[in-house]
Amino acid sequence: MARLIPVILIALAVYFWLRARRKTAAYMASYEHPAGGNREGDERRDPPAPAA
Repeated sequence: MARLIPVILIALAVYFWLRARRKTAAYMASYEHPAGGNREGDERRDPPAPAA
């Protein structure tokens, strides 16, 4: 049991580290290319006119 506790702690540390890396990568990707934003090279289109 005494050997199991450090292994569990190391596994938890690795899990949270990998999770933080994944969330950071997702945040950086959304910062570089925001959803719905006008990225370079995209054409901005006007919304269709309402039918009257």
